[in-house]
Amino acid sequence: MYCKYCGTQISDDVDFCSVCGKRLKNGEAHNTLYRHELTRIKPAKEIRNPKAAAAIGFFMSWIFLGPVGYIYLGQWNWFWLTFIIQIFAYPLTAFFAYPLLPIVYGIHQYQMAKDVNELIAAEPGRKSAGNGGAPMDKPFERPGA
Repeated sequence: MYCKYCGTQISDDVDFCSVCGKRLKNGEAHNTLYRHELTRIKPAKEIRNPKAAAAIGFFMSWIFLGPVGYIYLGQWNWFWLTFIIQIFAYPLTAFFAYPLLPIVYGIHQYQMAKDVNELIAAEPGRKSAGNGGAPMDKPFERPGA
């Protein structure tokens, strides 16, 4: 099959295009959120822990540093986007956003970590910390077996 975004020939059983990184399955709503360059998810270098991402976003948000969780995920575009939104959200909502943003950051960064990990798993030949450094397209083999 061919990627509907960049036209690259890809395997029929992948969820993400290995060239442009776009999600190919699981509903059109998810595709529309990450379609624009400003909100596109970039592949990370290694597997990220979704619970750690959620904790960073949640707890750092209480001291006005919620976007730092996106740095942990390697998503600098999301860091700058949410940093600017946060600057305007607090004064415009008379700080009503203060108790809500930690929850939003925690949930979104948890889900984004899962999406970033799916991107890593979708790339053939990609090494990750989660499989002992073996390429993702080959099963893990023990030395000497």
